[in-house]
Amino acid sequence: MAVNLRSWLQGTIGITVTTAVLIVSVTYFSVNLATRSHPKPYSSDTARVQDSVLIYRNSFGIPHIIGKNIDDVLFSQGFVHAQDRLWQMDIWRRIGRGHLAEVLGRQAASVDIFMRAIDIEGIAKHQFESLDTTTKHQLESYARGVTKFINEYSESLPFEFDALRYKPSVWTPVDCLIVERVVSFELSLAFWNDVAYARIAAQRGTAAMSDYLSQNVSPPFVLDSIRYERQMQTSAISDSTINELGSLFESMLRNLAEVKSTLGIEGSASGSNCWAVSHGSSGTILANDPHLSVSMPTQWYPNHLTADRFNVIGFSIPGIPFVVSGRNDSIAWGVTNTLADDVDYFVEQIDSTNPNYYYSSSGTRSKFRFRRDTIKVKDEPDSLIDLRFTNRSCVLSDVHSLSRSSERLTIHRKQTSSSASDECLTFRWTGSKASNEIGSLYRINSASTIDEAFEALDNWNTPALNFHFGDVKGNVGTIVGGIVPLRSQTNPLLPIDALRPEQDWSGYIRLSTLGSLRKRDSGYVASANNRTFANTHPFITTLYEPPSRIQRIVQLLNIYRDMSVRDAQVMQLDFVSPYAISVNRRILPILHRASSRLTHLEHSALASLVKWDGTQSTVDPASAIHAVFLQKLMWNTFEDELGTQLFYDWSLVGSNALKRMDELLDDPTHVLFDDIRTSDKEDLSWIVIRSFTQAVNELRMTFESDRVDDWLYGRLHHVTFAHIMGNHPLLEPVINHGPFEVGGSSTTIFNTEWTIYKPYATAVTQSMRIISDMGDSVQYCVVPGGVSGQPLDAHYTDQLQLWLKGGYVRLPTQRQPDVSFRLFQVFYPDI
Repeated sequence: MAVNLRSWLQGTIGITVTTAVLIVSVTYFSVNLATRSHPKPYSSDTARVQDSVLIYRNSFGIPHIIGKNIDDVLFSQGFVHAQDRLWQMDIWRRIGRGHLAEVLGRQAASVDIFMRAIDIEGIAKHQFESLDTTTKHQLESYARGVTKFINEYSESLPFEFDALRYKPSVWTPVDCLIVERVVSFELSLAFWNDVAYARIAAQRGTAAMSDYLSQNVSPPFVLDSIRYERQMQTSAISDSTINELGSLFESMLRNLAEVKSTLGIEGSASGSNCWAVSHGSSGTILANDPHLSVSMPTQWYPNHLTADRFNVIGFSIPGIPFVVSGRNDSIAWGVTNTLADDVDYFVEQIDSTNPNYYYSSSGTRSKFRFRRDTIKVKDEPDSLIDLRFTNRSCVLSDVHSLSRSSERLTIHRKQTSSSASDECLTFRWTGSKASNEIGSLYRINSASTIDEAFEALDNWNTPALNFHFGDVKGNVGTIVGGIVPLRSQTNPLLPIDALRPEQDWSGYIRLSTLGSLRKRDSGYVASANNRTFANTHPFITTLYEPPSRIQRIVQLLNIYRDMSVRDAQVMQLDFVSPYAISVNRRILPILHRASSRLTHLEHSALASLVKWDGTQSTVDPASAIHAVFLQKLMWNTFEDELGTQLFYDWSLVGSNALKRMDELLDDPTHVLFDDIRTSDKEDLSWIVIRSFTQAVNELRMTFESDRVDDWLYGRLHHVTFAHIMGNHPLLEPVINHGPFEVGGSSTTIFNTEWTIYKPYATAVTQSMRIISDMGDSVQYCVVPGGVSGQPLDAHYTDQLQLWLKGGYVRLPTQRQPDVSFRLFQVFYPDI
């Protein structure tokens, strides 16, 4: 027995040692594989630069690039973007080109078909041809830097390329424009929102659709005045036609849902805060925090670019040159999304005798233009699709059926799904119009006055953004950059009859021409996706966020009259919700009147709400009670009429349900409070009491406790930063980070939005924070992650805890780096 036991132990130890050696070997190989492209200090190389370029990095890996001319600096910016974020850049490029299935497999084929139909690649190619020589040259310089990394470090690429078994192609100037338009597409809520409202109109009628549309036009506004008058809007097409198109709208929503899911776009994914405060002759402070889908790595990249007569520091987007939000030596700038309604759908009439023809707006029978495309699918044969085009766009309503057709996706022209229908859907998007956002960024980055920055937006089309500026002299200003279509008086949320040319877009309105705002001497400008103008013509959007965040910002700006950097940091971390306070003010009297019907536990929950000040902190039970109650309140108000799926579709744009709910609380007998599934006629009081009791019961079960003090908000509300490949069980622990407890909601300055269908899990949050003090030579910034997109790099998550705990990275803005930076890379001119 002893011999056998010893033998067993020896064998076990041998197996254990062998296993340990294998684990160590695999780990060593994996770490080296996954970290081989990390930047190495004191490297030098030759490149197509005119003069030497120095690349310094600080302890967080944030680069400071110093060159003699802008072209060389842009070359190096392209290089460091690729060095740290190449796979992220390549995925964005593949999204825009419609080439995801080639590396991700068949599940991405439907996304490819949709993006081929949007034709971002075609838009970008046309856009590049229209650019001025300077912008082309700058894009070429940047692209050469990216390509240098791809070519010369082809054996040291990020691990994702090896995991998916492919190599990236060279980077081109057009790829930069593709990435820019992909960002515009992500920020456009109208692609989704218009179809959701069309579905409501198809199900309930166009008159009832208004029940789900916010009617409020309330301040504060981004700009104070406008020179246009209000005009009323009427339905573009009849109820009967909309009803007949219901199945098309449903197919469109499902296809868009698949695109959003594959691209990791959750929630509204388009919020932001920005304010600039004047200190008179002492300068200005500008703070900016855009709100985008939670992701790892983040969409932003901090960098400092210095050349002769050029010194800019702030956040760039990997794949795009220059700085989007930051400062130079004279001005600072930040942006928020205007949330412009930049898309309309058109109902095209198909010739019922031959589906290869349609009727143009003049009533002429015209032939569809067909384009045969090849969809490359990983480890499978190529597939062919035929896309139909009118003189307006690709037929988007074909996309759903194309992605679900035969096994190889091969589609013949007379077999398109809409051939049995008399209608199909096309679209117009402001992103299809040629523009020069890269040139605008260069002019803003180089501007020495706010007026010069305003003028730089003459060629900025999309995405429409509110630009805020502050300068060293104490001036602050804001202007809207972008365009919206000049529409007829039809309802912009409903499809347009393509046979009625008077309903078509008749041109574009450049939003910068509608006015700007300038202040100084302790004045301020601010926006938080709130309404741009008081008037409703020209129509810009219905997608404005609830005014809760801007109300809180204005409240705090009036408190911090002499704002410091620390004040701005505290503001960016604020968890107070004016929306929640307003809801409480109106529902508490109802619950008090029903107090005799409440249980002991419900009384305790009510007492917690009564004492609550609206601060949605992680340790506050009242925050959890309010969050669950509001979720139930919206469900009980809207879901019975819409049905579960359409309710989810409509509320995916989170502001839709929040804004309408806020208005309905002042209309206690509104028809939407009546539960159509019962014979009784319910009102607001009934819905509030029902929602409150349901919320208390859910919280009791979730926390497994009858003590309200145990219902801590942070245990309910959390955030996880997930990589696009983070669903893989072996990769998930390494490349995803979280969950972390977090406070706030979509109605607090610190935005932590969740979706109705996945409550309390943060889908959208601050994708970065930046504060520029123009009276000092320091900038403060942080991202939820780090500079690197490579999971085993120390700079993948080295800012994450700072972000969670309200910290910032301090960056000097001088032209020469301080002692916190060390030299990493030198580029010498090719001889």
